[in-house]
Amino acid sequence: MKRSVDGEMIKGHTDMLILALLNSGSSMHGYRIRQELIDGSQQAFGPSLGRIYPLLVQMEKKSWVKSRQETVCESRVRNTYSITAKGRAELQVRIKKWDLFAAGINRILKPCN
Repeated sequence: MKRSVDGEMIKGHTDMLILALLNSGSSMHGYRIRQELIDGSQQAFGPSLGRIYPLLVQMEKKSWVKSRQETVCESRVRNTYSITAKGRAELQVRIKKWDLFAAGINRILKPCN
């Protein structure tokens, strides 16, 4: 049985997850980011490319990521994205907020187990 998380549960956290992936040091194009999210979550979630690309554009406007055009197959060009120093700082803020959020949720849910 394929596990999956309701899209509403992941909404608002996808940009943090993208920053975390890019923080590994390698630049990635949108399709690879999506695949890494699917694989890394063991298929629990995988936002659509239609969700990822607009987020990357927003994140670039905020200077959290930078893009670089890369030529593949002689005539095809794609953007690859890497994290910036500002993006790393934002990631650290988001991780701290996530830890507080997750701890609060877990305290409420623990009696139900």
